[in-house]
Amino acid sequence: MYVISVQLRVKPEKTGEFLELTLANALEARKEPGCLRFDVLRGEKEPDRFFFYEVYRSPDDHKAHQQTAHYLRWRDKVGDLLAEPRVGARYLNVSPTDPEWR
Repeated sequence: MYVISVQLRVKPEKTGEFLELTLANALEARKEPGCLRFDVLRGEKEPDRFFFYEVYRSPDDHKAHQQTAHYLRWRDKVGDLLAEPRVGARYLNVSPTDPEWR
């Protein structure tokens, strides 16, 4: 499996617009055959902070996600809503093992 985490801080006055775009993207991403999970989390004490936890079968499935219309729409519109640049990290699954990945 291939895991992506993304941390974002949104301009407080833009969180409604951000959530609308983000939830639409997440809903469509979950329909992609290579997407196993797409969670959108919001800070408990900092409601302008968000965290995405995305799981794909492979790096190629993540690349395919980044070519979809819904992702491109999100990417193109969300930049102006952020208070600071988003921070992403990529991981390979260690445990539990995934026989399809190995």
